[in-house]
Amino acid sequence: MELHQLRCFLAVAEEGGFNRATSILHITQPALSYQIKQLEDELGTRLFHRRPGGVCLTEAGRVLAHGSQELMENVKKLYRSVQELSGGVVGEIRIGTVNSVGIYILPKILRRLRERYPMARPTVLYRHSDEIMDALLSDQVDVALIANPRPDRRLAQETIIEEKVSLVCGPSHPFFNRRAIRPSELQGMPYIYLSPESPTGKLIREHLALLGISVDTVGSTDNVETVKRMVEAGLGVAYLPDMVTAEEVSGGNNGQGRMLARIDMGPTVSRKIVLVHWKNLEMTRAITVFIEELHQFAQLTGRSMDRYSDSLSAITAY
Repeated sequence: MELHQLRCFLAVAEEGGFNRATSILHITQPALSYQIKQLEDELGTRLFHRRPGGVCLTEAGRVLAHGSQELMENVKKLYRSVQELSGGVVGEIRIGTVNSVGIYILPKILRRLRERYPMARPTVLYRHSDEIMDALLSDQVDVALIANPRPDRRLAQETIIEEKVSLVCGPSHPFFNRRAIRPSELQGMPYIYLSPESPTGKLIREHLALLGISVDTVGSTDNVETVKRMVEAGLGVAYLPDMVTAEEVSGGNNGQGRMLARIDMGPTVSRKIVLVHWKNLEMTRAITVFIEELHQFAQLTGRSMDRYSDSLSAITAY
């Protein structure tokens, strides 16, 4: 019995069929079938019931699957331990995050991580904050970097950055050259919403409701880039996290000047970008250095994205 045979076996068991497992393993179906047959011959028993819709485990298969999963996890731990003893930072870092953080913060941190620790292998899952929390709780990710997460006693939560969420408009809008407006001036204005499934979208809806403002909804989406481009095109105004609009508000390096303006209106709205993980998480060296890079980034921005526009060039060089 060899490790690659067990990997093949687990892939078929987890995918529920040979065809789906081949795409995971990157081998042909005949080669996969051969490995499973060799394993069944060695053990002297069938591991799968073959059915028209796929396969399912026999009783022997279930016993082998349970033991194989434990064995593979121990092999991973052994590999990491040996490599880390030799001074290297290796292994996978499974990161869950939201759209805006994944676009505007995470790439800078991952680039720095790659430069310093080329054997670390980050993988990133993009979802809404609540979905990332569920993925963390079901062990699909090691750490989460999300906005305004729900509390959970089982999880450790650390605020990495706190940033403003500002009202923005495009160059053609009458608010563009104004620093501030009264809340009543937003009443009935064309508006693009972030979807309420995201904590930031929910936060903004609650903010406008508290102010008693009713807007003319042009559209709603969970993609911050889409909202930003719609605002630039003059379709309406929107509240967006400052990290999303930093370059467009400052003029950036494209020579086109300001594409967006931030408008003060009423009480400040802010959100927190929070690092979340299990309280009893076994911190591998790879996860530890990723968190260290997060802390360095937070220190550079002063844990506040209020100065994000002013320090954009410094952050880019980070």
